[in-house]
Amino acid sequence: MRKKLKTVEVVNLAYSDFKSKLVKKLFKDFYAKNAWKIRPPTSIEKREFAFILIEGGEMVRHKGFSSLNGLIDYIKSEIPLHVYYSSAYYANPAAKEMELKEWLGADLVFDIDADHIPTRCKEEHDAWRCNNCGAQDRGLLPASCPRCGSKHVTASSSWLCYQCLEAAKDEAIKLIEDFLIPDFGFSTSEISISFSGRRGYHIHIESPKILSLDPYARREIVDYIKATELIPDAQGFEPGLKVPTIGDYGWRGKLAKGLYLYLSQASVSELSDVAGPDITGGGLETWRNNLLKNLEGGSGPWLLPSSSEAAKKLFERAVAYQRCNIDERVTTDVKRLIRLPGSLHGGTGLQVLSLSLNDLERFNPLKSAVAFRTGHLKCFVKHAPQIAMMDQTFGPYHEARVELPLAVALYLLLQGLAEAVGDNS
Repeated sequence: MRKKLKTVEVVNLAYSDFKSKLVKKLFKDFYAKNAWKIRPPTSIEKREFAFILIEGGEMVRHKGFSSLNGLIDYIKSEIPLHVYYSSAYYANPAAKEMELKEWLGADLVFDIDADHIPTRCKEEHDAWRCNNCGAQDRGLLPASCPRCGSKHVTASSSWLCYQCLEAAKDEAIKLIEDFLIPDFGFSTSEISISFSGRRGYHIHIESPKILSLDPYARREIVDYIKATELIPDAQGFEPGLKVPTIGDYGWRGKLAKGLYLYLSQASVSELSDVAGPDITGGGLETWRNNLLKNLEGGSGPWLLPSSSEAAKKLFERAVAYQRCNIDERVTTDVKRLIRLPGSLHGGTGLQVLSLSLNDLERFNPLKSAVAFRTGHLKCFVKHAPQIAMMDQTFGPYHEARVELPLAVALYLLLQGLAEAVGDNS
């Protein structure tokens, strides 16, 4: 006989009050049973902590704790919606004014978020809005508003999508295995990884080598990883120069690998667009095969038309394959607040989790980061794309009254896409 899942006990309140009390009850129950899963940062006594409260969304900052027990007691007492700690180390982390904290250094932090990674599914479930002119559209969050040019563009809808989460995971692995370890020389013991609780990952470097780096030095690291100022001919992308090979170090080798991937997958029409009118028909395949051999380690020329336009196009495609999409604002900020592993994300109801590199490769947040695994909740869903969670698929929904697993219903409530209705006692 199939075991009947329990439903959440709630009181009959107006929705806004009901939602606040429901979330607080759920979060309180979670921390009462799972506070031991909270992973404190190194040197907890030198870190600033911050919390966003459930009632009113107020942020409480400038909190300091001398021990993990003190931090856990505070979380159990206040039941925050979000929990953060500083990437920085301070002599006086609880000081109310930043200049009185006495900055001692900061971890090097990278934030990888699916919001900034192109995926085909974004047209189906993501939307953005310009806070300056009000322009809005569906799809990938742009770096700046296409109407007014403002950079104050925010995601108005960003869905928990398996494809987007996989893209973010692949980007995190790329950052670690293609940049941090081989190019910067960091060891795996200096690298820590956590799932953000939403659509991305945080990668922290704790090392004396980076502790005192200022924002300008960290900007240089960002520019290298994002290939911001690479010059094509300096990397060998110019007719007459030696083709870079996949065995080369640094960006020459990365570009060779990226170009190899592109050439291996490109259609004949795509190759024709790159090569231009001087190489046509069967000549395109010959050109592709010869260039692939040279990228593998040959010493032949580019075999390109005399114009450097083809080399520029190939360079752009290679960079697109190999650059890493990191949030530069997070890495350059030496006083950044980062989510605490073991805490709950107040926008999704998922858990922020610490991971090893081996864990990361097989990690699925829609299974492993689900905090509320039992219970159902009746709700009215205004509109929601299809979502997969805990090996089940739900939706899409439009103005539908449904009873959903608690984790799914809570996510929709926190996203403002649903309201709890009916008898949930």
